[in-house]
Amino acid sequence: MKKVLFINFLVFITILFLIEFFIRVSFDITPQGISKGIRDESKNPIFNFPNISSKKVFGKKVYTDENGFRVSDNFIKKDDTLEEIFFVGGSVTFGSGVTQSNTFSGILEKELSKHKIFNASVIGSNIENNLQIVNKKINSKNLKNIFVNFALDDLDNLNNFKKNNIKDIKKDNNSSFIERMRNNRVLIYINNFIRSKSVTYVFMKGIFLNSNERYYQYAINTFNENNINTLNLIMKKYSEKNKKLKNKMIFLMIPYSFQISDKNCNENDFAETIIENKIINLDLRIIKFKDKFCNDDNKSQIFLKYDPGHLSEYGHTLVAKILKNEIM
Repeated sequence: MKKVLFINFLVFITILFLIEFFIRVSFDITPQGISKGIRDESKNPIFNFPNISSKKVFGKKVYTDENGFRVSDNFIKKDDTLEEIFFVGGSVTFGSGVTQSNTFSGILEKELSKHKIFNASVIGSNIENNLQIVNKKINSKNLKNIFVNFALDDLDNLNNFKKNNIKDIKKDNNSSFIERMRNNRVLIYINNFIRSKSVTYVFMKGIFLNSNERYYQYAINTFNENNINTLNLIMKKYSEKNKKLKNKMIFLMIPYSFQISDKNCNENDFAETIIENKIINLDLRIIKFKDKFCNDDNKSQIFLKYDPGHLSEYGHTLVAKILKNEIM
């Protein structure tokens, strides 16, 4: 009996390996693992460790310079007299799933020879941490622009800012079951381990779970009264910083894949509208990409396969093209 069970177990494992192999060679799917030791969470702001050369994000090698900025593997410093452009944001701006040379900041670095481009983004960074990056990590005498990407899920986990700046706002303890499961450490570890090793897992989630809509809805649910009050304070600080920088800061708003489906392209996003109004009312600039993505002939190729929000190489190329016109 034990021998039969053992043989059945071996057959089962063999089938799983064959399925994994077939999906890897048949579909352009990226594993979604992130190596440990990329982010230094002991400091404020949370930022990348300097001089990284042996880590991977979504299967792609990651390199950083002595300042913690993401760079390509063949990075060559440019003349210090050139105008400098910084990109600040989370995993989308960081370029999860593509090499630095294929991110929109990397593409612009190659195409704009008269500018120095820096990818000052950090996986998991939000609008609060991005502000700290702008304040503490960017010190340029030849600054042309700072582009800050505002993701819809940036209102998630604003606990540090609330703690330091809004003493009269109470934390919402009525979190949903899904949110509690999402924050369960054991489940987080299991999910991260499996998705970092198996493209089959990513494939099955993409087929059977509507992750695009689920991630978008989760982000929208963070637009509650407490978070919006916190956002108001943060955006005022951005406005103050922008004045000191002589209006050189520009916000980006890159949508989720769910937002550019045929059904949703003509729908107004109330969350995007809230963000846009706050930015404009503070005399800050913003570039929105939803309409540009919706009107692209190859919009199905803009995001990584079965990924709700990270750009593919094509998506980064499209963003770089749009930004190049803005910069020039």
